Amino acid sequence: MKRWWPVLSLLVVLTMLLGACATPAPGAPQVVKETVVVEKEVVQTQIVEKIVEREVEVESDVTPAPEQLSGTFIVGRGGDSVILDIGPATDGESWRVSQEVNEPLVRLEGTSTKPIPWLAESWETEDSQTWIFHLRQGVKFHNGNPFNAEVVAWNIDRWKNPDNEYRFGRAFEYYDSEFGEETGIESVEVLDDYTVKITLMQPSAVMLAKLSLTGVFGMVDPQEVMAQGDKYGTAAGTIVGTGPFKFVEWVPDDHITLERNDDWWGGPPRLARIIFRSIPDNSARFAELQAGTVHQADLAQTDLPAAAADPNLTIYQTPPLSTGYIAFQQCIEPFDKLEVRQAVAHAVDWAALIEPFYGDYGEAAQSFQPPAILGHNPNIKQYEYDPEKAKELLAAAGLPDGFETDFWYLPVIRGYFPDSKPTAEAIAADLAKVGIKVNLQTEDWGAYLDDRNNGKFPMWMLGWGSDNGDPDNYLGWHFYHPIGEPKAEDCYANDKVAELIIQGRVEPDLAKREAIYQEAEQLIHDDAARISVVWVPGTVVMRNEVKGYLPVVFRSWYENLWLAK
Repeated sequence: MKRWWPVLSLLVVLTMLLGACATPAPGAPQVVKETVVVEKEVVQTQIVEKIVEREVEVESDVTPAPEQLSGTFIVGRGGDSVILDIGPATDGESWRVSQEVNEPLVRLEGTSTKPIPWLAESWETEDSQTWIFHLRQGVKFHNGNPFNAEVVAWNIDRWKNPDNEYRFGRAFEYYDSEFGEETGIESVEVLDDYTVKITLMQPSAVMLAKLSLTGVFGMVDPQEVMAQGDKYGTAAGTIVGTGPFKFVEWVPDDHITLERNDDWWGGPPRLARIIFRSIPDNSARFAELQAGTVHQADLAQTDLPAAAADPNLTIYQTPPLSTGYIAFQQCIEPFDKLEVRQAVAHAVDWAALIEPFYGDYGEAAQSFQPPAILGHNPNIKQYEYDPEKAKELLAAAGLPDGFETDFWYLPVIRGYFPDSKPTAEAIAADLAKVGIKVNLQTEDWGAYLDDRNNGKFPMWMLGWGSDNGDPDNYLGWHFYHPIGEPKAEDCYANDKVAELIIQGRVEPDLAKREAIYQEAEQLIHDDAARISVVWVPGTVVMRNEVKGYLPVVFRSWYENLWLAK
């Protein structure tokens, strides 16, 4: 059984909100069916919203019997988490666990990018530079410690202050990229126990969208972090938050267990516990899903047709919001030469990778940002397959006989690269035809994420899925760098791109923002800064006995699930 939620264009909200009304605590799923066409601009509150049709349909939810509220939900995933300390985490496997435990001030509603109150009940701003947040009262951490304004101020200082002793030497890469030096948080002031004032370095059109990044800007308990030291967030320690589930244990490369927080401010979750199992082999993971030993599994796209034909399984799908790409270290030879990067782009038949590795569950990427993200440039086309042109470019770069390099492929399954080694082998075969010999390499997932930043990889595979639907989280994350300094990850440097990204962060006008990011996308494409390979839809595959699922794109959704048997 396949269940679709078509979202023809995501809601884009430029989040310079004058205020937000408090909302009730999350409750049981409700039937939702809507098709909306809205285009409006409300000048006095500086809100700009645009929805070009959104349709969601969900079967009527059945209230579970009391005995069905003690289930253990088992997730089969391709790899382990890297770190559960929510600020330094940058990978999805870490996020999917920690965001059940730690919660942000603001979240996004359903399939849209509309900010809604969470740990902050409401907020206000007059100039989009100074923001006042009114916090939810009575919320407690899992260890009983209170959540209040002092906690918020402590967390924000840990995010933004490189000298904060409770970082334990960990990089807070997300804060650095999302806020940046020019648009960062200047100060935090505690006004009273449940009111905090955050002042930015300059007005921001995306402040609330950034704070909604559940996997990064969730609130941790200061007392717990200080007590555990550098064990916090590792398998040797624990994590503590205010969320619907509490951390129990982490057995590396095997499983992580969470249990229900009966005292959650949103009401007790329906599941008693969640177990996230690491099952690296694609076939084994799919077999366990079919056998019923796991309830949800991350599947390779090539397994999805079989899953769709299985009467015991349901596939839930949303539009493409992620991109698989090839990156280069541009401070080292030969990838410091534009002609070499362009030669790689022309040497591979990228479109030919789609059918064998993605089938109907992937689309050849024409640009870095998928069409659902604001600022997608429809005029950009994927580099055409032209081996002769690739050879000409290599000759122009002084490499008429080609060259040899290492090419690193993912050690875990990702929707954008579900079969990374065979995909890398196919790319390598095309490159060899023009004289580029690549030595395929991989390593442990955590080391892989670290080493992409330190120059070890001359060329590598990775991908990105949108965290909040905003282009600053797409182009901004990957291509922003301080003016005059190359980006640390890949040594990419284009000051004009950086300037455009900064403009996009502060521009309140929707049409102007779109044009800014489209211009940046064109420059990035012309620089061959990345080779965009594929856009893939969001896909969740679960057994039919799992009930209560609703389409929620940008955050977790386990709190409403229950098992019918």
